[in-house]
Amino acid sequence: MEAAELTRWRQQHPRYTYWCGTLLGGCGEPLTDRRYHSKVCHFAHHPHHTCTRTANGEDSADHLFMKRALHNWIGSQGFKGAVHLHKNTAAPGSTIDVDLQGSPRRLRFRLRPDNSGSWGLGSDKADALGEGEADWIFGLGGPTPEEFLDDAGYVFRIRFETQGAERCPYLGVQQRGRAPEWTPFADAALTVDGLSTPAVEEIRAARRRSKAGTGSSGTRKPSPETSLAERRTVRHMNQEELVVALRDALELDARWAIKPTWERLGQMIGVDFSRYSDADLVGLLTEVDTPFSQDDPVLSALIRTNASEPLPYLVRVLDGLGLGRPSSAPHLKRWAQREADRAFAKYGIPARTMPPTLPLDAAVPEVPVVLPHSPRRGATARNRRSVTQHDQTPTAWKRLQRLITEGQELLGGTRGKSAARLKRELRTARRLLEGTRRTRLNSRGLNVLWETSALLETAIAGARKAAHQNQKTSGEGRGPSPSVEPSKPDDQQRAARPSKVKRTAVPVSSQDLRQRLISVAQAGSTTHWLLLAGGKSTPQEVRLTLLSQAEDRSEGDAPLLSALVVAPDGGPVPYFREILKSVGLAVPQSNEALLKIWHREQERAHAAYADPPRPVPPRLVPRKAAADAAQKPA
Repeated sequence: MEAAELTRWRQQHPRYTYWCGTLLGGCGEPLTDRRYHSKVCHFAHHPHHTCTRTANGEDSADHLFMKRALHNWIGSQGFKGAVHLHKNTAAPGSTIDVDLQGSPRRLRFRLRPDNSGSWGLGSDKADALGEGEADWIFGLGGPTPEEFLDDAGYVFRIRFETQGAERCPYLGVQQRGRAPEWTPFADAALTVDGLSTPAVEEIRAARRRSKAGTGSSGTRKPSPETSLAERRTVRHMNQEELVVALRDALELDARWAIKPTWERLGQMIGVDFSRYSDADLVGLLTEVDTPFSQDDPVLSALIRTNASEPLPYLVRVLDGLGLGRPSSAPHLKRWAQREADRAFAKYGIPARTMPPTLPLDAAVPEVPVVLPHSPRRGATARNRRSVTQHDQTPTAWKRLQRLITEGQELLGGTRGKSAARLKRELRTARRLLEGTRRTRLNSRGLNVLWETSALLETAIAGARKAAHQNQKTSGEGRGPSPSVEPSKPDDQQRAARPSKVKRTAVPVSSQDLRQRLISVAQAGSTTHWLLLAGGKSTPQEVRLTLLSQAEDRSEGDAPLLSALVVAPDGGPVPYFREILKSVGLAVPQSNEALLKIWHREQERAHAAYADPPRPVPPRLVPRKAAADAAQKPA
């Protein structure tokens, strides 16, 4: 709510009072509304008051979203029932009970464990173990209840995903040693056996077949886990599906601070990894961690042998990722443990701040190489340099930057399979470029950069050919457009002088710049000025003018596309305040408020230009005219 809107709200509802919600764990005391011009207006406690609410994250209201989803779900199932939120528990909002009229089934949700880490079943344990007709659903913030695995062979889990301003629940079915199989809760059904999803029906069918097969014979009845494991020892997946499943399994183990073996991962995914050679496993793990982002932990470092040691071929995986080689075997163990700690921090519940990365080449001195004497080198200090592959990386980066810029220009004029392939390669290239910009690469890392550039170049050629064919069929013979103009060969560009490289800098018009920014928003990404316009020496005033003119002023709530341009330090461009002022928005005073506004405008741009478009979140900064009007005395 903007300041002017809050003023009108106060005038329309002068007798309204506001209270701290007890359903969110609040204290129930009165609140006051706060009006701001540089940030979002909000409610707050009166001064010198301490509230009892401890949870302020995006998951703090999950029980309220779950209650609303349950009311909608009960109506869609044709039932009538009551949803009860228990307030007298150790974790407020963690317990939800559903009683259905006309059905003996009951639903019992335990979203969070208590302070001791227990689910607090207590006297309900007999009901939970199947003596009563109840389905128990547990959140992901605690351990898997072993009683359910022993009794039924599976357990229901619940998680929430943020979609716009909503938190949507997903129902999961988890078996022993396996990752949960998720289904939107709205798609779940209620049968005489209880909650039903495709995954749980498969388990129940296997149990019924097992009972029918052993009922007439006098042989021992196998356990549901054994029969299910025998039936699902191997799952047929292609390489892409296997990479996704392995990445999900590693992230799930990182959530519980587990360093798995290949045997455990095989049980979770349903794949016999003992049939894979070391070379196949190296290639598989390389794809799991590709494209590698500098801020993310290396998931391959989580896997351990049966002797609790890092994988013997982990060095080959790191080499394939372009991260270099460790200085020694003991240092590799320290590095793998640090990466495991980083993964536990990122994927744990709740997430924690990740510890800093440990350099692979720690304590390795640079090797000096004496170059032969040359009359061009006057000083003897210049006859020595360090042997690093970093000297070759700028060439690969420049080539990839040029191709990304060229691909963005083509993206708006192509359709069909060629456009989809180009968008996919652009997304991969951007992630790789951002992840390796501050990383010293070895020869394998350079090869990854060049291979990515080659794939992107092939996609650009296909998109250019498709655009040319579309131009022919449309009958427009006005010559090739700038977006499909053939580029110079790489050898010629590398041989060109620096003065020639810097010649093409600024886009022709602000409309051209706007189309490039829209392409970046459609890809759900961000960009740099070098990738966007190619001009490192472009004056800051020119950049400000072009980005300001590229904004859409016809619609007051249009997202700021200039927020997609990232400064070299990873934050907003230094003239972002001037852009806000030029489009008629209020300018925040603090850098913290500016950073929040910048992030929100990125989210708004990604949502507005997504395919299909998503709900656009509200703007965090008011219009300058509204802010000035609110400041005037009534």
